[in-house]
Amino acid sequence: MLVNRFFINVFIRVTFIVLSGVVLGIVLQHLDRGYFYTLAGMIALIIFQAWLLVNLVNKTNTDLEKFFSSVQDHDSSVRFYENVYNDSFRKLHDKMNHLNAIIHNAKIENERTSHFLQNLVDHVDIGLLSFDANGKIEIYNRAAKRYLNVQHTPQLSVLKTTNDEIFKIINTIKPGQEILHKMKIDNILQSVLIKTTELKFESNVIKLVSFQDITNELDKKELDSWQRLIRVLTHEIMNSISPITSLTSVISGYFTNKNSEEPVMPEKINHQIISKTLYGLNTIEETGKGLLNFVDKYRSLTSLSKPNLSNFNIDSLFGKCKLLMESNISNNIKITASVHPEDIALVADYAQVEQVLINLIKNACEALYNQKDGTIHLKACYGDAGILIEVEDNGIGISNEMTEDIFVPFFTTKENGSGIGLSLSKQIMQNHNGTISVNSAPNIGTKFTLKFQ
Repeated sequence: MLVNRFFINVFIRVTFIVLSGVVLGIVLQHLDRGYFYTLAGMIALIIFQAWLLVNLVNKTNTDLEKFFSSVQDHDSSVRFYENVYNDSFRKLHDKMNHLNAIIHNAKIENERTSHFLQNLVDHVDIGLLSFDANGKIEIYNRAAKRYLNVQHTPQLSVLKTTNDEIFKIINTIKPGQEILHKMKIDNILQSVLIKTTELKFESNVIKLVSFQDITNELDKKELDSWQRLIRVLTHEIMNSISPITSLTSVISGYFTNKNSEEPVMPEKINHQIISKTLYGLNTIEETGKGLLNFVDKYRSLTSLSKPNLSNFNIDSLFGKCKLLMESNISNNIKITASVHPEDIALVADYAQVEQVLINLIKNACEALYNQKDGTIHLKACYGDAGILIEVEDNGIGISNEMTEDIFVPFFTTKENGSGIGLSLSKQIMQNHNGTISVNSAPNIGTKFTLKFQ
């Protein structure tokens, strides 16, 4: 509408100038009759109309330039006069003032939102630190100041002089990776979980790092693990010690008088007592050996060697595991493998990873013992933050109650199971900075997932 009014104004002025020019041309043809005053008047009229046209255009350009400059400078206080003689300018100024008011309100709302978000970020107990590719810090909340013990740091490089270890972690940690780091907070050693993610804004990449104190959660989990372990250890040790104590008492009774603690006379010791004594001693020996074997298994958990890292192809590892297991499984079980892409390579201890896979395949075979058309599928692929290896079967599955205990040392539901296979597998994965997890449903199947970062 405003553009139409401006166009009409310009069109009328240009039309008058053209008409004045036509009249001026006619006057010029009759100068011999003496139209000098008319000529001067027409020239003055044309100049005046041209001045009005230029003034109209300049006035519009000036107002527009002033408006856009105020927008560029984020200055919404500029006001344009609405009480002008020209209706077009009055409408234009009204629209500009209205748009300025909208920008001003949006600016206030943006500042209010920014202030709210800043307070929200400062309020959370998780330390947040964000910086761009040049190391310029964008977000640095109150919790981060407490974790890093630095009050003001416009540049990430400041941390290098105050806490070089944290500086290295922040610069080397990959998106999606989690690092558990011990640090002193308020002079108390705490366990802090450090995570990071990357946010891309056009050509700019912002790295967001979070710091979370999980000491209480770890202590609770550790205490729970210890309680479960002690419960299993107590059960195993008592099962071994109780028969030994009982048999020792029985054997002692063979050679002691009932009414006194004096030993029986040699002539009262017959062949039956000797046989019972030998049987009892053999039982004690076997129980003792079982206890020593139990302790030796426990020692294997606590003395696991560090990973001897090498680069190997997962497809060849799957092939070897299949070859080793297929000769020892029943005909109702089929082992398949898939690797996508086929050239996935893993940097790990080959023997230890093979040990984990063999143990998981054995467990899957036992779950498929009475299953028709049992399948065990080995799969490897790239995950969000590393390489994933899965061992999946369609066996009897694991109940939700048992899922929480299967990684506890010596916990087993098998009659002749040792209860250290999955515990050892978990420790091997932890030594590789990886994880092992299980997803199972009774009578549907079980899937173990190994995650290597």
